[in-house]
Amino acid sequence: MKNLFNIDNPVWRFMGKLTDLAVLSGLWVLFSLPVVTVGPATAALYYVTLKLANDEEGYTVRSFFHGFRENLIPGIPLGIGAVFVGIFLGCDLYLYSRIEGQAGTLLLCVTVIFAAVYLMILFYLFPLLARCDTDWKHLLAMAFVMSVKNFGWTLLMIVTTVCFLAIGLFVLAPILIAAIGGAAYIHSKILNMLLKEYQLGLCSE
Repeated sequence: MKNLFNIDNPVWRFMGKLTDLAVLSGLWVLFSLPVVTVGPATAALYYVTLKLANDEEGYTVRSFFHGFRENLIPGIPLGIGAVFVGIFLGCDLYLYSRIEGQAGTLLLCVTVIFAAVYLMILFYLFPLLARCDTDWKHLLAMAFVMSVKNFGWTLLMIVTTVCFLAIGLFVLAPILIAAIGGAAYIHSKILNMLLKEYQLGLCSE
């Protein structure tokens, strides 16, 4: 019975981490609402989950604010750029899917390839922004190389994100409360392992 109220109990640790992920999900949504701040908000999300995934416990809200401030200036243009590219590719996919004939099929296939590469880069770009102190050109280059070189892990990150959203939307709605933080946490587990190979240190503590 003593172990039940012990804060080191695995159940309580799990509940604590789940609460942290739910709080992170809420903070990410709140700070992404202006749209222009979606970049620094995503970097701040990964700033915290990369630490959580590495069992570096701390104050979740305070760490999120710290990560947001640290990545505000570089994160805004990266976030806006990512949003515009995503909208552009989405519109192209819709447009080319409605064009009949070989030309439409060819354009659609090319756009699908570009969209896939864009999505792969996106899963590394903001975690790298949270972790590395370098310019956006190097961030994009590193994100591209890492996403291609570790294609299997990249695919797993995409699949876990889709699964979180699908379960939340069609099976268990409450999971959506922690879906964003949960997906980022799983990504961070993978990313921490990959980043060690590149010996990338935290840009700030």
